[in-house]
Amino acid sequence: MLYVIVTGGPIADQASALIKSLAENSEDSVIIGCDSGVDYLAKFNIIPDMVVGDMDSITSNGLEFIKNNNIFVEKYPVEKDWTDSEIALGKTDKDDVILVCPVSGRLDHVIANLQLVLKLKSEGKDIAVTDGITCVYPLFGKDKVEVDVTPYSGNTAVSLIPWNFNEPVTGVTTKGLYYALKDADLGAGSTFSFSNKPRKNADKISVSIKSGMLLVTVTNAI
Repeated sequence: MLYVIVTGGPIADQASALIKSLAENSEDSVIIGCDSGVDYLAKFNIIPDMVVGDMDSITSNGLEFIKNNNIFVEKYPVEKDWTDSEIALGKTDKDDVILVCPVSGRLDHVIANLQLVLKLKSEGKDIAVTDGITCVYPLFGKDKVEVDVTPYSGNTAVSLIPWNFNEPVTGVTTKGLYYALKDADLGAGSTFSFSNKPRKNADKISVSIKSGMLLVTVTNAI
């Protein structure tokens, strides 16, 4: 099962094509709108399977979209202990997840979502994040990610961000990147592994690690 969770906040129009493709080409995909994430889905006439959240930021247009399409809503109190994103992620069990959410805007929500993603990755969930411009791939333990960069423009930034100050990321090896790493160790608090890019004519890039916790970000030129 593939869950596509769409939250509120600044999400680029480019993400809509990915959501539509996943909805149309996967029989096992489930789309969940979180509160004002429904406004984004309504803009592109993408009907989610369900909506969760406290509904404190959705617009009247979003509410009308829900009503007109008879979409199931699981509503929560405004005063609660978890964000709408965490509630939605809690419904995914061990399934694959794509979280469509801002990676800019309210910094507290951005950091909270990245922490949630890393936590779920550490629990064995296959998960990625995108806002339509930047894709974020968490790596945990002995892990690897391979990214097709052909859809990106020539001005693509790739950064490797260690996340744990108490444990370095070990055995970092890259393929397809301009500045290559082989069996390197990376520690949090340094920009050494930031702002890399794919090699010219590279179709794919890959990053593998032996241990630790790493975020791989791939950002398209705007």
